[in-house]
Amino acid sequence: MFAKKIVSLFVAVAATAFLFACEEPVNEFTVLSAAGDTYFTAYTTPDTSASPNITIADLLVLINSDDPPYIIDFRSAEDYAAAHIKGAINMALTDLDDNIDTLPTDQLIVNVCYTGQNASFATAVMNLVGQDPAYEGLEARNLKFGMCSITTDTNIVPKSNKWASAIEEDEFTLDTTPASTDTENEFPDPATGETTIAGIVKANLDEAANGWSIDAASVYSSTGDYFIVNYWPAEEYADPGHIPGAYQFTPKSSLKSDESLNLLPTDETVVIYCYTGQTSAQVVAYLRLLGYDAKSLLFGVNGFAYNSMTKSKYSAPVDDYTSILE
Repeated sequence: MFAKKIVSLFVAVAATAFLFACEEPVNEFTVLSAAGDTYFTAYTTPDTSASPNITIADLLVLINSDDPPYIIDFRSAEDYAAAHIKGAINMALTDLDDNIDTLPTDQLIVNVCYTGQNASFATAVMNLVGQDPAYEGLEARNLKFGMCSITTDTNIVPKSNKWASAIEEDEFTLDTTPASTDTENEFPDPATGETTIAGIVKANLDEAANGWSIDAASVYSSTGDYFIVNYWPAEEYADPGHIPGAYQFTPKSSLKSDESLNLLPTDETVVIYCYTGQTSAQVVAYLRLLGYDAKSLLFGVNGFAYNSMTKSKYSAPVDDYTSILE
């Protein structure tokens, strides 16, 4: 009898092993790029048609509503302690992977940082995870221009002059000579062993959240070292122009897995830039999670050719919003 049990157990284990061996392995790139295709085609939060970016005026309305948002402040602990939006919690971007499971799925999340760069990165991560059925309802927005949209008085909010300082660095010229590429590349092959959107994101997030941004001076000093993406409409790529050698990718219609995503190389650093660095930060979060070596150009064109721009310029807050601080 004992021998029969051993044989039966062996047969059961062998059968289970055979079934697992016969299962088709999950293509992690396909799982995550499907979420990216959906999000960046519409570039809206998962459950609404709203933009992922929210103004300080709109945030004030939400704060005073019957359903106030869950606010996460991604600045340093020291600057958070000096002043923050009432009720906001403090978190480091590099700790986001350990905190995804604590995020509410029944309350809108608004991410805040100094300028909207880190908060945008976090917003993309959350909205991608929100497409995982197990995290349905997870929805996030970025406070456009960050704490610099509340005040520029550094005596009230430390480093709230970051945007004002950035637009003073208007020192680089834009080019109008178009660049094009039709070289198709293999996609990255993330291999975390995870099978869900959330699992893949969490497994890759620690590495993705480190070293994901770059400044204009570094890019301009050696443009040939980067595959540079101008994430603007084609007409604006031509006028007012673009970084020399940059390729034009149209927001919402480019970078889909079945269209132009394969034009991005996996053996070069890809630099994405937009008007303010906030959309590019979201795109870069996604690309880095897929396995690309991608960087977002801080402050976008605002940070190096502000006077050449015709729209989407940062301006210091006119109204007093400091009443929402504590």
